[in-house]
Amino acid sequence: MLQGRYTPFVRFRLPDGRSAQVAAGGLIGRASTAELRIESPEVSEAHAFISMRGRHLQILSLRRWIILDGERKSSIILAPGQRIRLSQNVTLDVEAVELPDRVMVLYGDGQELCTLSESVYSIVTANGGPSQTPSYKLHPEYLPGAEAYIWGTSDGFTLRVGDREPVELAAGTSWELRGHHFAVQARPLGDGALSTRSIGQNDPPLTIVARYDTVYVRMPGRPECVIAGLLARIVSELATINRLVSWEAVAREIWGDETDRGIMRQNWDRNLRRLRAQLREAGIRPDLVRPDGKGNVELYLLPQDTVVDES
Repeated sequence: MLQGRYTPFVRFRLPDGRSAQVAAGGLIGRASTAELRIESPEVSEAHAFISMRGRHLQILSLRRWIILDGERKSSIILAPGQRIRLSQNVTLDVEAVELPDRVMVLYGDGQELCTLSESVYSIVTANGGPSQTPSYKLHPEYLPGAEAYIWGTSDGFTLRVGDREPVELAAGTSWELRGHHFAVQARPLGDGALSTRSIGQNDPPLTIVARYDTVYVRMPGRPECVIAGLLARIVSELATINRLVSWEAVAREIWGDETDRGIMRQNWDRNLRRLRAQLREAGIRPDLVRPDGKGNVELYLLPQDTVVDES
């Protein structure tokens, strides 16, 4: 293993004997954007997804089951020697699983904020008043106009502060932002619990009731937020899938009769902005529906959140 490598990957052997490597965050399916593209009518456009969960690299099913040892599963912890069946005639043999030797941990003013994953992170500040130091908030998503961004690359992470040139993050990298001190440190993979969901752990619990054409989002102390129409269908699809998925896989469920991918992407971007704006106006964290900056999106749930799928 390369010292300092932070991006895990799995190497599969395909039915035709070829080997293919898929990194964490990679999509498997028929879609042209899939990292592992499989041309078979038995495989869906967005069939499965590779993700680092805790200390394990997993393959997650999207719309269909995946099968290991004759048992249908929605997720499988990957290990060499496995034969994973995507369909009756399409199998993937796991040749190797490469895990990072270390993970990057982000700190703000000496407090641990999160373990960095393949997501995009935005740091924004807000004035606390004439005599107060500006406060800051870390968002696990891309927010236009943020003062700093961190995003994953194939071999690590990149930082951009303001208009400065992006720099590669290394253990010990630190920077100042409006009176706040930020730094990243490397931690061995086996040292302590890993969490990519520590951000917002003190947020109030949400209850999301998804009924396809209507979605109700309830939060203590606030009026119920009612989402309807196309926006509700986006939330309901994500609630059903219940994991990170390509935008195109969700969009095709909603605009399946649209043959122009560019128009479909415009529809998706416009309605996603509307949805996140409605959540923000209702006082609900807009990252409830969270894109990862790489063409994927998820219903981003904190441990205290609940989904009732009635779609």
